[in-house]
Amino acid sequence: MVGQQLYGFQKIGGMMEMLKSSVMKSLSLRQLLAMNYVSSNSKLTRVGDRIYMNTFTPYFPSEAFERYVSGIVQTVNGKPTPVMMNFAVTANCICNCWHCSFSDRTKKNQLTLEELKDAIHQVQALGTSMIGFTGGEPLLRDDIADVISLVGDKSMSLMFSTGYGLTPSKVRELKDAGLGIPVISLDHYKAEEHDKRRGREGMHATAIKAIEMYQAEGMYVAVSFVPDHELISNSEELYKTLDFFKSLGVNDMRLTSPILSGHLTDHPEEKLTAENIKTVNEVQKFLVKNKGYPACFAYDVFESEKFYGCGAGFHFIFVDSSGNVCPCDFCSVSLGNMRERPISEIWEEYSKICRAPGCSCYANKISDAIADTHTTVRPLSVEQSKEIIKKCPSFTPGVVPKFYKKMGFKWDEDLLKK
Repeated sequence: MVGQQLYGFQKIGGMMEMLKSSVMKSLSLRQLLAMNYVSSNSKLTRVGDRIYMNTFTPYFPSEAFERYVSGIVQTVNGKPTPVMMNFAVTANCICNCWHCSFSDRTKKNQLTLEELKDAIHQVQALGTSMIGFTGGEPLLRDDIADVISLVGDKSMSLMFSTGYGLTPSKVRELKDAGLGIPVISLDHYKAEEHDKRRGREGMHATAIKAIEMYQAEGMYVAVSFVPDHELISNSEELYKTLDFFKSLGVNDMRLTSPILSGHLTDHPEEKLTAENIKTVNEVQKFLVKNKGYPACFAYDVFESEKFYGCGAGFHFIFVDSSGNVCPCDFCSVSLGNMRERPISEIWEEYSKICRAPGCSCYANKISDAIADTHTTVRPLSVEQSKEIIKKCPSFTPGVVPKFYKKMGFKWDEDLLKK
């Protein structure tokens, strides 16, 4: 494993370092306790002079970390800020993943390097401190390193990839471009199971080689893990997979549950059960507690009412490969296209509608309504999207996830009267 995981006094020392930053010193005691609530349920890893918490927080120290905390505080104080966002830089892909959320998107001309440059400047002006690059397969773009280099120091960059076509020289190029965290798709310890889920033979070996190449360059590496019902319900196989990640020396893991979008839009049976989600919570605690295992950000844990909740359209946005600005990667609704209107104008609309975090996945919440439109165009038109958002609001007035409650989230009084 690259770096050193921090436990006991080492973790306390790392947290004390973070508290010395100017932005942390500006927080109230209440806000500091809220931030501690999250960090105490996370694993810290030191890599050189950097401290990583998870793939949803910029490493410390960095300008991106300072902007991240400031953005969270702005959001809590009533000014929704797109603290985090993803760009789909291409719709092209070599896989056909069973859970793919992008499979039904209308395929059009992908954003150019100049368009991405302008878009990144726009979102950073809005306060974005974390920018992920996804697809499709981002490595299919010959200029992906140039894309990543556009981010600079204001945000931390991530890239979500299968590892397809990666070479040692490409890894060095991506590292030199400023890639913060590479995230590799890996769903099972058995090659045949992973390849079946990804719809292409050889992807398991491809993922492992990619992890090894990034590690050879001293990079903090994460995996994107999407367990289905069969795996999450089989404790022996599930923990063998976690042991496998440990044996690979993986630093971090995104545990993403199947979400009713793309291939799964009309398959509500793929949602994890309450018992499955209980298992996910147990996995989160197990990984944070035990040395050598990767850190973990399980969506069903952190996007629940216990932590951040769902920030779709509230502290998160997604721009697809055609320029459509959506609440998140999995929400097939959009309030506009960056090729037609500035992202700042579109975000202003989102901030007036998605005024608070939800307590559950918004993509799952609107899945039935999207299916009921009986249209194959994704994302839906702006008019259809507004109807769905009106029919299925992203939040419940007066109800806020625990982290935001601890931070002192300020409700708009008009919202509480609705």
